[in-house]
Amino acid sequence: MKKISRKTMALIACLLLTLVLPGAAAANDELNDAIREAQENYRQQNQIEGRLKNLTVKEKEMETKLLDLNTRISQAVKDLEVKESAYLSATRAVDEAKAAVERKQRELEARQEALRNRSRAAYEDGGVSYLAVVFQSATFSDFLTRLEYMDRVIDADQYLLNDARVQKAELEAEKSSLEIKMAQAEQLKREAEAAKTYLDDSRSRQQEALQENQRDQDELMEQMDRLEKDSKELEAKIRELQSRNLSGVVGSISTWPTPGYTYITSPYAIRTHPITGVVKQHTGVDIGAANRSKILAAGSGTVILSSWYGAYGNAVIIDHGNGVSSLYGHMSSISAKSGQTVVAGQVIGYIGSTGYSTGPHLHFEIRIDGSPTDPMPYFR
Repeated sequence: MKKISRKTMALIACLLLTLVLPGAAAANDELNDAIREAQENYRQQNQIEGRLKNLTVKEKEMETKLLDLNTRISQAVKDLEVKESAYLSATRAVDEAKAAVERKQRELEARQEALRNRSRAAYEDGGVSYLAVVFQSATFSDFLTRLEYMDRVIDADQYLLNDARVQKAELEAEKSSLEIKMAQAEQLKREAEAAKTYLDDSRSRQQEALQENQRDQDELMEQMDRLEKDSKELEAKIRELQSRNLSGVVGSISTWPTPGYTYITSPYAIRTHPITGVVKQHTGVDIGAANRSKILAAGSGTVILSSWYGAYGNAVIIDHGNGVSSLYGHMSSISAKSGQTVVAGQVIGYIGSTGYSTGPHLHFEIRIDGSPTDPMPYFR
């Protein structure tokens, strides 16, 4: 996924240096127009970032679904292989049973032919030729022996014939049973094939949706790039205009803004944003603190912003004069008003988690001539 290269902080730098007291703003229409244009630019960037955030969330969901589909497809392939193997085994068993039935049929036909031959030799005109047995017998006892032997031979042939019929019937029954199992195995194989086809189609649709999502992200990134280019141009213009409008209140940064809380959860450094996933400069420090605890002005100056401020949520910006400003973001509520003069250590709001935030904390920035600087050296 292409990382979002958001540079709205550049615009914030502009606003930190350009938002002036109402009287001064009225005296400079060109500056006011530039400020309004910068604010609109920021609004559009913030809107695009929101859409990008939604797309990245959806992208993660799609990727999770693709992983699940790939796992299910792998299992479906294994299941299909098992079902195909079972079907092939059943088919071979049926073929073997058919061959056995055919062999038994040939054996039965051979025995029937042998019995017919003996019957023709033993019978004439439908009855036994006893005269032939008598004339061929030397004695009466020999006659009985010959007759008994002839009957036994015929009985044996008849027994073998009946036995062959029974065996054939058993083989046919076994073949029918195997054919039923083969049909069941074939049905299971078809179901496994259908399941795999469905999963393959689902994966294709999910991949197409993911590609469309990425195209949408690319398009929004192009829009963001254009807005960022405009932001740089506006920043230069506003900085030049602001140089003619200096704040009347000057104060140095001297007071830690969160009394009783000094743990830095995210320093002034390159980092990956916890919500957007953007890898960029963290333009301030995040100070972990209890929800609704006090936020103090880091120095004396004039409040030039006291409102909702996009990703910062509820925010206050103080102009300390000489191009120095401080920003306090993610407040639960604000107690300072725009245009108000504040002194170092004065309560200006309360800790919260508004805007782009993962939990209660203060995002604290210091800027010099619009450029962010590490706040920590001010408190060493």
